[in-house]
Amino acid sequence: MVNDTSNLKAGTSPGPNSTPNLAQDIEVHPGWVRSGVDNKQGHKAYYINLEAKPGMGDKVEQFMRDILAGVEQEPGTGPWFGNRFSDTTFGIFEAFPDSAARDAHDIGPGGRNFLRSAELDAMLAYPAHIFRLDVMFGKFGVMFGKKITSE
Repeated sequence: MVNDTSNLKAGTSPGPNSTPNLAQDIEVHPGWVRSGVDNKQGHKAYYINLEAKPGMGDKVEQFMRDILAGVEQEPGTGPWFGNRFSDTTFGIFEAFPDSAARDAHDIGPGGRNFLRSAELDAMLAYPAHIFRLDVMFGKFGVMFGKKITSE
C-alpha cells in the first residue's frame, strides 16, 4: 500500500498505484473505477479495494458474498478471495487464466454486481477501486495447506 495519495484521482479509494500517473489508465464508472493496463499475455487478476462507510461493513460483506455466488458460476474465475482488513476496509483478489476469462467475468454473474451503482454509493465511502494485475508467478499447487488435485 502506498501512503502518498497525491497522484490518486480525487474521490477514489486508496490502494496500490498501478502507474506513476494513475490518471493515464483509469476508467470511471458509477460506483467504481478501474485502473491498470492490459497489454501482456499470461495469467491475469483483479485486486479490488472497497472502503465502507461507517456502520456499513456488514452490507459490504454481503455484497462480496453476492459476488462470490456469481463467481461460483464462472468456470474461468478462480481462485477468488474476499478479505476484511478492518471494520470498514475490504478487498477481493480474483485470478484468471487469461484476459478472455477476466473479460468474461466482467460481464458474468460475479462482475455484474458492480452495476448495482446505487447500492455501492450508499455503502461505500469511495468508489470501489478495481486494479488490473498481471500474475507474474505464484505457488499454485497448495491452498490453505492442502495439495490441490485436478479432477
